[in-house]
Amino acid sequence: MRNFFSRLIKDQKGMSFFIVCVGITALFGMTALVTDFGRISLARQRLVNAADSAAMAGARDLCFISDPLTRELEARQRAIDVAKANGAPEEGITVNIENYKVSVDAEQDVNLIMSRLFGVTQRNVKAHAAATVESVKSYLGIAPLSIKDQTLEYGQMVTLKFGSPNSDTPGNFGALALNGRGSMNYEYNLINGSQETVTIGDVLETEPGNMSGPTEGIDERLSRCTDGCTFDNFRPGCPKILVIPMHLDDPQGRDTIKVTGFAAFFVDREATLCQTDEIKGYFVQMASTGSTDSNKPIVSLYDAKLVE
Repeated sequence: MRNFFSRLIKDQKGMSFFIVCVGITALFGMTALVTDFGRISLARQRLVNAADSAAMAGARDLCFISDPLTRELEARQRAIDVAKANGAPEEGITVNIENYKVSVDAEQDVNLIMSRLFGVTQRNVKAHAAATVESVKSYLGIAPLSIKDQTLEYGQMVTLKFGSPNSDTPGNFGALALNGRGSMNYEYNLINGSQETVTIGDVLETEPGNMSGPTEGIDERLSRCTDGCTFDNFRPGCPKILVIPMHLDDPQGRDTIKVTGFAAFFVDREATLCQTDEIKGYFVQMASTGSTDSNKPIVSLYDAKLVE
């Protein structure tokens, strides 16, 4: 064998043959590496996306479903369905739920092509994600209304703007002076929402008086909904959803309140039999955006975040 290689090295033709063989082997190796590495990377990225989406979806449903007997079961199934829809194989999906944290693990075997020449047929790839839901502590676009901080049930009808003479506090009917005083400013904010972010702990000024005419501006806002939304089936961003601050104060006339939280309401003046100077809404829970507080109980607005 030594003599064979010695002759091969001394013989230029043999040397060329040797170099070509080494080059072809290296070329096949590089081709296998590039081709199969691409397949593995693509499969891993798809699995990561599937796990992320599944964890977020499960966390949102976990917060929204009110029935404690079915909450975890439905949230787990939701996570599995979303993972499958994003390409993860069902047999490789594992969902764990602890408190409001949903963890998703996904794995699959990737069939290799070129690496088979070297005896490697499969590569196992894995992905992990975890999401949790937290209470929203700030919001951009609140309506110029407020209510007392209280325990509310999903679908409960609540008066947001009192009509004369039904106000609980003298001179106040539930309105706020956001970004300025006056009935015109109140009407604008009622239609479009405030253009400034409000955070729990902020102090807001009340807008006294009934303001019957400006209150009717809410009808312009409600007319912008063209999807037939209802309180139990509405699209994100529906103009019939009003987010308003809650407080623990008893304002008298032009006064102030301190924001203790936020609540979302689906407003339908016809269904709630409102007078022209009244606004009533159905309490709802919904996903939102904004800064969150993990230590504050979820009341109405929540945001799902990836934590792992």
